[in-house]
Amino acid sequence: MIFSIKPDNCTGCLACVVYCSLAHEGGVNPELSRIRVYQTESRQTILPVVCLPCDEKPCIQACPQGAISLHACGAVIIDESLCTGCSRCVRACGIGAIHFHRLSGRGKNGVAVSLKCDQCGGDPWCIRVCPNGAIEAVESSAAAAATFEQIRSALEPFRAVKKSERSERQPA
Repeated sequence: MIFSIKPDNCTGCLACVVYCSLAHEGGVNPELSRIRVYQTESRQTILPVVCLPCDEKPCIQACPQGAISLHACGAVIIDESLCTGCSRCVRACGIGAIHFHRLSGRGKNGVAVSLKCDQCGGDPWCIRVCPNGAIEAVESSAAAAATFEQIRSALEPFRAVKKSERSERQPA
């Protein structure tokens, strides 16, 4: 399964984020959701970001522990029992769909783990609960490649804000 994201359909309701964290963590915790919804202050741009997955899958090659693999449903998954939390996969992902979290008792070393969408084993909650069809399943890798580039381009303003925030925090 491949995801297609339609940012113009996203209202920023966060139903996808809530249900994702509930399905994976047993409670509502947006930080532990496998999908993120970025939005500008004005809410003029609202962008759901989730692993589509992309054609190259650089996260798989970046993982020195072999904790990341391709599941039968088409999802790229992280085996938490093998993940050391090195975050190389986070840096390898071109759209920021993988997130590093310090979580006691999680991961190979029991201190940290990387989290990403596993497509809920082939029945993704985000698609089921999105009231406006902003997230859809498609079969075409060409559609996924186009979505990947669209998300990468749309994320540039958010990355620029993060860079300016980092430079403001650094002492002169």
